[in-house]
Amino acid sequence: MRNFNLNFTKNKKEIDVKNIKKVRNIEVPVGCEKCEISNLNRKIVNYRGYKKVRIAIVGQPNSGKSTFFNSLTNFKVNTANYSGTTVNYHITSIIVKNYEVELIDLPGIYSFGYSDLAEKVTFEILTKEEIDGIIQVVEAPSLAHSLILTMDLLTLDIPLVIALNMIDEARTKGVFINSELLENLLNVPVIETIATKGYNSYKTILKILNEIENKNNKTLKLDQKNNEQDSIIDSKISSNLLINNKFIDDYLVKDNLQVSELKYLIREYKNIWRNLIEDVFKYTNCHIKDCKLMPACLMNIEKRELSDNSYLNYYLKIRNELLKVKSFIIKNINDFVVRYDKPKPTFDDIIDKAFLHNFWGYVFLTLILLFTFGLVFVVGNKLGDFAEFITDKFWNLLNVSFIIDYLNNSHFNFIVPFINGLIDGINGGVGIVLPYLIPLVLFISILEDSGYIPRMVYLFDNILRKFGFSGRSILAFILGYGCNVTAIMSLRNLTTSTERILAGIVIPLIPCSARTVVIMGLITAYLGPIWGIAMYIFSLFIISLVLLIIQKISNLKYPTLIMHIPSYRFPSLKSLILKTYLKIKAFIYTALPVLIIGTILLNYLAYFRLDGVINNFLSLLTVNLLGLPEVVGVPLIFGVLAKENALALLYTALNTQNVLSVMSISQVLVFTIFVMFYTPCISTIATQVREIGLKYTVYSVVLSLFIALFVAVFSKLALSFIF
Repeated sequence: MRNFNLNFTKNKKEIDVKNIKKVRNIEVPVGCEKCEISNLNRKIVNYRGYKKVRIAIVGQPNSGKSTFFNSLTNFKVNTANYSGTTVNYHITSIIVKNYEVELIDLPGIYSFGYSDLAEKVTFEILTKEEIDGIIQVVEAPSLAHSLILTMDLLTLDIPLVIALNMIDEARTKGVFINSELLENLLNVPVIETIATKGYNSYKTILKILNEIENKNNKTLKLDQKNNEQDSIIDSKISSNLLINNKFIDDYLVKDNLQVSELKYLIREYKNIWRNLIEDVFKYTNCHIKDCKLMPACLMNIEKRELSDNSYLNYYLKIRNELLKVKSFIIKNINDFVVRYDKPKPTFDDIIDKAFLHNFWGYVFLTLILLFTFGLVFVVGNKLGDFAEFITDKFWNLLNVSFIIDYLNNSHFNFIVPFINGLIDGINGGVGIVLPYLIPLVLFISILEDSGYIPRMVYLFDNILRKFGFSGRSILAFILGYGCNVTAIMSLRNLTTSTERILAGIVIPLIPCSARTVVIMGLITAYLGPIWGIAMYIFSLFIISLVLLIIQKISNLKYPTLIMHIPSYRFPSLKSLILKTYLKIKAFIYTALPVLIIGTILLNYLAYFRLDGVINNFLSLLTVNLLGLPEVVGVPLIFGVLAKENALALLYTALNTQNVLSVMSISQVLVFTIFVMFYTPCISTIATQVREIGLKYTVYSVVLSLFIALFVAVFSKLALSFIF
């Protein structure tokens, strides 16, 4: 391997790289306080011969984990889905010293309890994907909450470093942590960090690399001190430790636990779990070498293997005692290392009196959402006009009109539907979805990074629980009014697969911005704004009714929501840009290709003059059931591509610019109601397939068609008494 030197130069504010050939420069922000270049870019060189290590970054939600990850990376970040799931994580690679470091930003979790999919995925990645080191990002102002996950991580045979994040915020709140004592107790390195400023981020990477290098020499060892206390403890730890619960009881009742005793208990925590797992695996004929000695790995054993009730009761008793020990350890660590000074009322305390108020909280929530989606609508319209201008210029530059005319007059006219479909698909994705998707993702990221989203979840939890959903799903339902695609993509934040699937089935019923175009273009334009508002209220009523029915059928019940409310923070510009970029990239790579393919297929239907056949085929639905003109069949089909297509093609099919000259008010209302609820657009369907699977996507499409047909027919009958 070639040797190289990294010379940190304060005055030149750069890092010189020497004696390296065939280099590739990558700019990555760095935080290294000792050399005073925390705000500079570090030039990193990638070359053949480096050692490759994989480092997982874990932490609880809102701990600053992703901000810490972003502070170490450039924008060359890939998003991956764990096999067989919709849970994603971010991966990037940087070069540090003589290592190629693959950083993996895992989903935010509270522990390894297997209570949700994110916990399961994180656990399996850590235990099955050959992770060399772990960085746990801990929220300093709420140390005790983060230690729950720390205790689980300590049972892994993987080098661990704790990034004690938001240390500045903790001190502002009067929370002072003795990081040296914490490091001594846990026997793992603890680095104080401020991820938003890049403070000590790079130092944390260097520390975990050092831990990986010294892994063989850093194995946990029992204290060799022969003091009286250790002798007492040693005498009580035997092969029958798990049966002799007196050992546990002795410590649980102690009021004056010494630091040495607590340190020893922490070190023994892994051995205690090892004994329990070995005992269980011996009983179930499993092999200890196949397990990473994690508490969570016992969950499946509990459900499948422990058929003997007497042994199961024994096991559960011991496990519950160990959980008490875990809580006992966490409480004592917090008591030893944290000092609380009485803080002055903070900005968070003052503003939360209004934002979390039983009445005013909902008022401010409504105002914030109206302001946010108002901005999305305004910015989306501007971006849409700009995108339309750019795409028109692009197609004109390619002289597409000339090419199409030439092909139409040649023997190759069968290519024209392909070109038209390609153009329409790109125009639909770039000109309709992206203009609204970009500001929507950006503004939602601002709300998320600022700390407001958890407060929104808290406010909506009691309301949505009555419909069988937890407060965490509110974001998806709100996003649905902007774009169903974005809403379904956001379902990854939900903790249970059942809730994720049911929300993915119901969300397409929400009138998105494209369906709003239909409502405004028909109802508001011809019948007035009051009728437009009435349509929204009507759709909300139908959706609520569907949710109630699903709740009754599935009997969904969620436990009381327990969540940590983070402090308000000023969002990082880089983090906002990166989040928006990743969401847009996901749409371009997944939904857009399906949209283009679907557009091409429908253009070939028109090319082979199947539109008349389609109208005739759908006449049973359009004419007999809905009482609409036969020609609306094709607009409804093309509405599957994008709902606004149904409006645009309706004018073409009716051959008029005044819909009321051909259709009655009742027919306009029925047509709009059917478009509001029937089959999701093809972009939404493509996203559903990716997020909830093909089977449940089919269920969603069938449900949408049934509801649209039932509500439209019922509305036709009801309107016949009015008009």
